[in-house]
Amino acid sequence: PSERYVLPGISRQMTLDLARQLGIAVIEGDIDLFDAANADEMFLTSTSLCIAGVRSFNGAKVGDGRAPGPVTKRLIDAYIAEVGCDFVRQYLDRLP
Repeated sequence: PSERYVLPGISRQMTLDLARQLGIAVIEGDIDLFDAANADEMFLTSTSLCIAGVRSFNGAKVGDGRAPGPVTKRLIDAYIAEVGCDFVRQYLDRLP
């Protein structure tokens, strides 16, 4: 989404920059609920989670319901390589 509706944070900016470096098309803009509900893939960015794949939206599966999807996985891997810290492994290691 545009910065009008989200915090223009570091994790978001880094994800946008990595996407461009990987040749993943990036468009900053707001989408409607129909487009969100019909997305093949979806992710969120935040300080604590960095990049998190989304499995469902409004009670329905996103894509095939597996997260992260292939594009999100590429972004996560690039983010991990850039910061030198496997944030996914850190979270998984702390699950009961």
